[in-house]
Amino acid sequence: MKKSFYFLSLVFTQCICIATFGQSKQVVFEQVQMYSSIQPEGKYWHPSATQVQAFASMLDTALFNPLQLKRDTSFITKIKILNKPNQIGKIVIDWNQSQTAEFHAYLEIYELLPEQTFSNSMVNIIIPKKDSIQSTWFLTCTILDQTKKPVFQKTILIGMIPITNQGIGYPINVPVTTPKSLFRAIQSGVSYFDKDGEELAYIEAKVPISYASDNFTMLLLQAKPRITVDTSKDFFQFIQNNSRVVLRTPTAMMQKIDTKDKTTNNPFFAILPEIKKRTNTLFKEYYQVIQPLRNTSENKDYALEAYIEFNPMVDPELRATPPIRFLPDSVHKIFADTNLIGRFKVIEQPTNTGLIFNSNQIYNGYDSSSIYSLNSNYPKGVIYLSKSVEGRIGKDAFKILFNNDIDVKIIYLNNVAIMAAKGRNKPNYIIPLLQGYPSSITSLLLLMAYSEIFQSPN
Repeated sequence: MKKSFYFLSLVFTQCICIATFGQSKQVVFEQVQMYSSIQPEGKYWHPSATQVQAFASMLDTALFNPLQLKRDTSFITKIKILNKPNQIGKIVIDWNQSQTAEFHAYLEIYELLPEQTFSNSMVNIIIPKKDSIQSTWFLTCTILDQTKKPVFQKTILIGMIPITNQGIGYPINVPVTTPKSLFRAIQSGVSYFDKDGEELAYIEAKVPISYASDNFTMLLLQAKPRITVDTSKDFFQFIQNNSRVVLRTPTAMMQKIDTKDKTTNNPFFAILPEIKKRTNTLFKEYYQVIQPLRNTSENKDYALEAYIEFNPMVDPELRATPPIRFLPDSVHKIFADTNLIGRFKVIEQPTNTGLIFNSNQIYNGYDSSSIYSLNSNYPKGVIYLSKSVEGRIGKDAFKILFNNDIDVKIIYLNNVAIMAAKGRNKPNYIIPLLQGYPSSITSLLLLMAYSEIFQSPN
């Protein structure tokens, strides 16, 4: 990729940062030239006329005015999209419409892989957090006089660091962020051009990660407000409908079942017929698990009674056969204090026909009204659910879908999605989807979703 760094050699050999041009003179912002070596066929890095105008305004404030240059605002800046890497750093001069201007400015913007940037010996500045940078952007501003001689040239190197936000979905690496956030970061980089200082300056831009479009969470959670959950203590708490909700999921208690004791004195005698239905029980162990649950804000105690099968011979990394499985059917119970109020079953890896994510289309994970096409042809990914907990509490049917790939849980009541939560073992935030349900049942379902017994083993 030596050709990709041709423009860098220009920076280091021809950089002339002058203090002033004397009396105010006219400059024409001739052209913005862009290219991405990470995804040359992509469209996310193509600027609009509005974005180019924003670049011009930034240059007015940061560079042109301090250099006593007045930009000709009647001139329409051209946009040049490169299609070959060997075009990087090469400016084609065409002044047919701006011959009378004293100075001519060009802005070049190139995206390169971090390893391409860091391996180049000419980039000899200290760049922290290299492991966090997923793309680098070079912004070079060049000003030529009427003899086509460079009188100013400077480069801003931007390290793009993606950060998590309140988006939900399947994060993707290319591009690292949505076009809106990308151009906001580039505009910030343009504002760092000045008439003084080093010929190469480095800045970091923390940008929200981008997500692939999908037909699972995207439309369901469209623009729904997120409620942040405080998990800094042994309980988690949040504010909903102006009320403080405090919930606890204490440690679950396990007791091994002696499957060889067939007498009625066995405290688990009633569950033995269910265990007997299991096939290939050699090496397998069976346990009763009690999961206490506490709704502190309403002073209510609950408990889940479940029966599980543990196979120590199974690799926990295998998706097809998890080492811990719940016994089938609705043998699992829900108690309020000592009163039986419901039953549930656990379906491991339920079949989900047609659920996919599409990395060819990205959005911010929050507002799916702004979806960007990448002009790419990535294969669509299949969405797998980890488990589904289904049952009844009183007269109400419920279902909790677990997707451990993106750490999302979606809660249904009577076949209607009423709440979603983001977070693996503790909720980072919750998303109310439908109002009007008693907080007692919504809180109980949220407690169940984050019960220790449903968490995947590390």
